[in-house]
Amino acid sequence: MLKKILFLLAIFCGSLCQILAQSTLSNEEKYNLLRERLRTEFMYYTGDGMERGTSLPMERIYQSRYGRTGYWCDGVWWQGHYVALLATEYARLRQEGQSTDATLKELRCALQVYDRLDLEAEKCWGSDTFTHPNGFYLRDDVSRDDTSRFNVQWINSDYVAQGGQTDSRRNSPSQDQAWGSYIGFALVQKLVDDAELCQKVAEISQRMVSFMQNKEGEKENWSIINPVTNNEIQPRMDLIWLQYAHLTISDLLSGATTAGTKKENAGRSTWKLVQDNMFISKTGNFRWYGILSMSAVMNDAGSGKDCYAWLVKSCDKIVRKRPDLQQELVFPHLPLINLVIYGKEGKELLPREQYDAYLNSAPMDGRITHSVDGKTVRNTPPWHCLSLFCPWRTADTGEVNMIDYLLLYNLVELVYGSKSEK
Repeated sequence: MLKKILFLLAIFCGSLCQILAQSTLSNEEKYNLLRERLRTEFMYYTGDGMERGTSLPMERIYQSRYGRTGYWCDGVWWQGHYVALLATEYARLRQEGQSTDATLKELRCALQVYDRLDLEAEKCWGSDTFTHPNGFYLRDDVSRDDTSRFNVQWINSDYVAQGGQTDSRRNSPSQDQAWGSYIGFALVQKLVDDAELCQKVAEISQRMVSFMQNKEGEKENWSIINPVTNNEIQPRMDLIWLQYAHLTISDLLSGATTAGTKKENAGRSTWKLVQDNMFISKTGNFRWYGILSMSAVMNDAGSGKDCYAWLVKSCDKIVRKRPDLQQELVFPHLPLINLVIYGKEGKELLPREQYDAYLNSAPMDGRITHSVDGKTVRNTPPWHCLSLFCPWRTADTGEVNMIDYLLLYNLVELVYGSKSEK
């Protein structure tokens, strides 16, 4: 009994210390600490985005049987959110009259990563005949030998797990990698005053979509195929229901017209049907994110008229249907992204206090779990999951990259303005 009391007391004291420590830091100070942590502990940054393994944030750090382990999964999906963080940081710093030079350089490296992963992909399967980016890319290129770069004892990445294997699905393109990337690319186009970088995101987005189209002459197959092994990575049935959105976003980001079946009523009708009938259950979580994130980028409200209001309503529906997620807001960044891209005039905004409550409660050490008396203790909601981008991931342990906090902070400042200005 005494041991149990001591254990509960340890948890209480740990939580109290964390709350007190957080209350002494403003969110701006917390941002700066977590931002530096991302750059120095969760990625290897050299200023050259074409160097293997650089400028590619890891998902989390946890303890495995091999010791302190760095984990990369769905690296390009995360990369898109990292690009979004940099684009919004650039805009916020400009708004505050601060230098943007370092952020702009980091953003340039982050976009170079897309070219690097594309150029290296076919080589993993023994082909060096592909000399130009073509839309077939690796999700990461972090090898088992990179432990010293990240101050870890073990590397667990998609590159280590599946690079070069016949079954290449875990380290090659998928439409969810594109979903995260579209968010970052749209924010670059809107916020970053650099013609070269805007052109770069136009090129990347267009080749991503073209590769998913998988055209043979005029025929669109809408499947992702490894061009070296000819193995199918993602079948038509996974892609066809969102083809209209992929092609529309490609047009928006590239400034060009992408020939495709979105011009037919069937493509648009299927997309509207998907938007208006988003099935919320214990499974299919990631599909919600695809539908809502692409809607935010397209400014498309399904059968409604106001995309921002539709996003808020849709996210709130998930909150009500999935109380097990223990979130007051689901995907809090997506409605704000829509406002940043398309403007807030005439919109009835959620109270800033709802976002501030999330920011105020974020753990400044970036941990979602702690070890207390040899037992794993999880943070209290909302920072108990891997990321606000995927709130159903509540079984992961260790330290996370906190890109969700960093992006949310920038978006709140851009939409509502700095509190110090009031």
